[in-house]
Amino acid sequence: MSCCGKSGKDRCVCDKVREIARVQDAVDNNCCESGSCHRAIEDLVSPTGGDGRDTIPFVLLCGCENTFAGLLPYFAWGVKKYNGCSGLYPSPFFRVKRFVDGKRCCAILELLYPERCSGSLFKYSNFFRTGICVEVDLSKFTGITCFHPVAALNASEADMDAGAELVQQLKSDPSMMGSLSSED
Repeated sequence: MSCCGKSGKDRCVCDKVREIARVQDAVDNNCCESGSCHRAIEDLVSPTGGDGRDTIPFVLLCGCENTFAGLLPYFAWGVKKYNGCSGLYPSPFFRVKRFVDGKRCCAILELLYPERCSGSLFKYSNFFRTGICVEVDLSKFTGITCFHPVAALNASEADMDAGAELVQQLKSDPSMMGSLSSED
């Protein structure tokens, strides 16, 4: 995880997400140990890596100027329709789909929901692809934290409900959000 410059000229988050998109495209034919993105990228494209893994989940961070709160994850909101009803779904977890043509720092991100590991709020064994996409200007963020590559699963309606509940738990307690960037 790093904190980029605030000038708007520093595009480290954009460049890192662009690199993630490039390597995911190399192992995924679908159209639409630390938080180090470099390590996650190497793991995904290594000769012994891959193994069906097609996604580098990540969290975008903002708020470097606020030293009390530290870096806080950005929550995007997307819309999904199930059984004739549309609903708003938030998530701080993303998979890059692609960059917008002609835009250096604008990307289409798919919202992911985590699969909990042993009931822990901050440990995940995998991620679910929601099919919900948002367009994001990556130049507005100050940092990025990547998870290890996964073979992301397609979310069922039950997975969507469980994911939305987990994300709500993350959002509801500000002290938990502050600890997200310090958990191992």
